[in-house]
Amino acid sequence: MAAGYIYEWAKGGLLIRVRCDLTKEEDINRTFNQIYQELDHVDGIITAAGVCVDKPFLDHTWDDIRRQQLVNEAGTFFAVQHVVRKLKEQSRKGSIVMICSQTSQHVSPGHQLTGYAGTKGFVWSFARNLAHELAIDGIRVNTISPGYIATNMNLNIAARRPSILRTFHEAPPLGRVGKPEDLKMAALYLLSEGSSYVTGLDMAVDGGMQVSSGNFKSNL
Repeated sequence: MAAGYIYEWAKGGLLIRVRCDLTKEEDINRTFNQIYQELDHVDGIITAAGVCVDKPFLDHTWDDIRRQQLVNEAGTFFAVQHVVRKLKEQSRKGSIVMICSQTSQHVSPGHQLTGYAGTKGFVWSFARNLAHELAIDGIRVNTISPGYIATNMNLNIAARRPSILRTFHEAPPLGRVGKPEDLKMAALYLLSEGSSYVTGLDMAVDGGMQVSSGNFKSNL
């Protein structure tokens, strides 16, 4: 059940990393306590850790669902809770950015993601409600919903099912699979003062999938 993820933050021009097991409450607490010993304040967070099970609905097990919920839902929830608590203690405004998914609002052709999609639906709804609750504090909450991005997780899925590569390139109207860099600029915008009047937004970085997901047919 262990799931190790890396937290990163900048200090004095350095990028500092610490490994955290998001499935364990004590490990999340330890990680953020370590971060706060290094930094005199925080300005925001991007929650980008996630696990994905891609297989038929009837083949999903309790362990499949439990692990996705622990990492994608509970891990996101409590990481954000830590940062919001610190922002309020410091009476600082800030920006929360959660990586959601196109699956939170429509299907992903070529995939079977019933369990994963449910966890990303949680992130989408959680962010909307939190944006409303924290607006009075000047803390903004937004999500980014990637489409097909050439991450290690997606490339590993494609390696097991080569037909997925066709979907990655042909389903998006822009005609290509996304790059991690496509997400970076969106995240920087939502973290920056350039988006100071933006909260409760889900930004689709999906090559146009949200407007045409029903037009592409893929053999599973």
